[in-house]
Amino acid sequence: MRPNAPTGRCILCSTTSKNNWQMFRRDSIYRFLNLQTGEGKTVLLFVVYSLLMGGAVALFFASTTSLFLINFERTQLPIAFIASGSLVYVLGLAVQYLRRKASFLRVNGYLLAFMLLSVAGLLVASASFQNKWVYFALYLWNRVFVFIHGITFWATAGRVFNFGQTKRLLSFISTGDVIASMLSYFSVPLLLTFVSTDDLLDMALVLLVLCVLLMTYIYKRFQPQLTTELPEKAAEKPVAETVAMVSKSYESLLSTLALLTVFGLIYVEFMFTIQSKEVFPNKELLAGFLGIFFGICAVIELFVKSFLYNRLLSAYSIRAGIVMLPVALLVSYSLGAVYGTVYGTTSFFFALIALSRFFLSSVRRSISEPAFQVLFQPIPAAERTLIQSRIEGGPKAIGSILPGIILLILTSFSFITLVHLSYLFLAVLIFWTVVSFRIQPEYRATLNAAVIRSATLAYKKVIGHNLVRPTAERSLSSAQAFSSMLRLAESDNPDDRALAATELGYSGRYYAYTHLLRLLHDDHPLVRKAALSASGALRKPELWPRLFEHLLDEQYRDAATSALLSIGDAVIPSLSRFFTHTVLSTKQQVHIVGIINEMGGEAAIRFLRARINHPVQAVRDAVFEGLNHLNHRATVLERPHILLQLDEQVGLLVWLTAARLDLDSFPRNAPMINALRQEKNIVIPKVFNLLATLYGDNRFDLISQLITRENDEIKSYLIELLGTALPEEVKDRILPLFSDISFAERLRKSSVSHPQQQLSIEERLHDIINKDFNKLTHRLKAVALRELLVWHENDPTAILVANVTSPDELIAETAFYVLKVLNPTRFGELHRILALQSDSDRYRLASRVNGFQSEAELLLYRSEQLEIEENNTQLKSI
Repeated sequence: MRPNAPTGRCILCSTTSKNNWQMFRRDSIYRFLNLQTGEGKTVLLFVVYSLLMGGAVALFFASTTSLFLINFERTQLPIAFIASGSLVYVLGLAVQYLRRKASFLRVNGYLLAFMLLSVAGLLVASASFQNKWVYFALYLWNRVFVFIHGITFWATAGRVFNFGQTKRLLSFISTGDVIASMLSYFSVPLLLTFVSTDDLLDMALVLLVLCVLLMTYIYKRFQPQLTTELPEKAAEKPVAETVAMVSKSYESLLSTLALLTVFGLIYVEFMFTIQSKEVFPNKELLAGFLGIFFGICAVIELFVKSFLYNRLLSAYSIRAGIVMLPVALLVSYSLGAVYGTVYGTTSFFFALIALSRFFLSSVRRSISEPAFQVLFQPIPAAERTLIQSRIEGGPKAIGSILPGIILLILTSFSFITLVHLSYLFLAVLIFWTVVSFRIQPEYRATLNAAVIRSATLAYKKVIGHNLVRPTAERSLSSAQAFSSMLRLAESDNPDDRALAATELGYSGRYYAYTHLLRLLHDDHPLVRKAALSASGALRKPELWPRLFEHLLDEQYRDAATSALLSIGDAVIPSLSRFFTHTVLSTKQQVHIVGIINEMGGEAAIRFLRARINHPVQAVRDAVFEGLNHLNHRATVLERPHILLQLDEQVGLLVWLTAARLDLDSFPRNAPMINALRQEKNIVIPKVFNLLATLYGDNRFDLISQLITRENDEIKSYLIELLGTALPEEVKDRILPLFSDISFAERLRKSSVSHPQQQLSIEERLHDIINKDFNKLTHRLKAVALRELLVWHENDPTAILVANVTSPDELIAETAFYVLKVLNPTRFGELHRILALQSDSDRYRLASRVNGFQSEAELLLYRSEQLEIEENNTQLKSI
């Protein structure tokens, strides 16, 4: 057997290397395509559909445009624009009616069937009658193609993918369209050597049939995501569930933007088509030129979608995609108008018009159109579908009719040239650019509304104290003498003494505090709590030191807290001196910071600002939470310190991400993964407290409360909202940690400011255990210690012995237990040594663990089970 052993190891190594290479290759492809694990098959379906539809549209457009231009004069081109716009407007009204009466899937099925049957019918008519008006109708059907594709493909993708996926993937899933367009356009000149222009239409029909079949499969596969309530049914719900949909101003801006985009496309296409026909009068030459031109446009479009779109949106958000097209057209048309004025409509003028048409093909389809579709995503799904239908059938239809009417009127005057038309379009472009900028704040407001609408619960942080008011079976009337109170204070009955303490607090006597001082030392808890409450009501500074002392006693902490809060901010200077001059535990310091935060006022802000550099992290966290709660905004001198704190917390988030990646082989709901997730949820609010204090943006508070919730829709909205809220100086460091990308990609993007090591599972567990106590919770360390029961290729005795001395009982108990299981001899020796101090807490803890029969007796295990029960109870109540 021994000689065979090396061979077996080599085979295993070979298999492992092969699997690793395949995984590396897949991850590399996914990273290049900006895909996440599990998205590949879904994205592939949409890419294939866009590939087929792109080929159908390209062949249909190139052939119908060529046939139209050969059979009709230039003066009839505006009429075609008006007719196509009117046709789409009527279709839009029909679709809006159907959307209100039938489901999303059924309406989309009707539309696809209509498109297929109408195109087939027109092709049959073209072959049968050889009438030029059939070519006119076919040319109009280009807009029908765009209309139906827009409200079926984009609307379907918008429902299948969540908001974050939509922003990241919409441009990519339409690359099939680009590739098909590129191949189709470039193949047109070659195809025309074998077939006629009319035959290209038959090829387009075949591709259209395949599109309909594939989309039918997509509808069946994703039926749950695509099935939503009709607006009428949603309207029957309570008002609280239906408010805050989409504002009229936002819908108006979306409509205007859609109208201007189509207006620009029609206007530029008219000028480009007229110039092209003059240069290429033969229909085959014209179709060949159009094929090559739009093929080059498709190549550029593919490059932009593959390499620039996501980088552009990551750097500049949606605003770049919306503004880029009108600005590019403004530049090209300004040059064209000026050049045409001086030199006339020469070849260079045509080149500038062709450049504008290039922008409308490449920039619009690769950047502007996907970005425009993202603008719909904050709108609820059912309402989104209706709005998309209204815009496609209304403003976009008017966008075809309006330029057609204008061009029809203007071209009837012989003295109006293309140069004059260029100056008119410049005015439109300026208005288009203004609208593109104006929609940005409306988009952010709609995004805010989407977050609030999707969030069913909001988390509010409150200080952990309960107001304690003493109760007594008897009460004294105000007429009774002060001496009666004093006699009750000397009574042997604790109820009498408690009643006396309460009455002394509200007696109004100046020297009542001297008698309360004695009751504050009473042995009975009821009496002492009543005296504490009365001290708060009396507000005498002579009693405050005793109140401070009771803050250190767990039994009386809540009562003392209530008393101090009753006094108010007048006690803050004295409490500040107590905080500074007394040796307090971290927990006690945090509690005092919380009390002062609850009191509020200028004194509280001064106290908190003086402690932004406190050496204990937990105290600093409480300080920044208080500063944010009191709406304090960082001064110029405080900004460097807060930025340093922010960098530390961001670094901790990156470290947690690295730990999560190294432990990725653990099940999703394993205790270790849950502990890391909980640790992250503790750190995230700290980051947003710092951001709110730094920049004074209240949106950070909303994001902080909701971003850790397990809801993809809310999280996607919040990430987009975060991208608009984060200043540039911290955006590159923070945004990747919350983006919809893999852990490995998050670490790669954070590697410049916070590089991390890749560790084995055992090494990562040791790293967690040895992490600074100032950074992590005790629970995460305890969970990591327990995992050593399984992951211990090396002897963990040293690290376990080191942790049994931890002052935290959870960590020490877990370390004792793991040591007992893995190295009972060493545990026995340690137990015997601790027996020399039999009254010590450490010996009692070791003795308790020595009696454990199973892991279920650990404090850690019991706390986890309690948490599971609480979660189940919450789910049942929901």
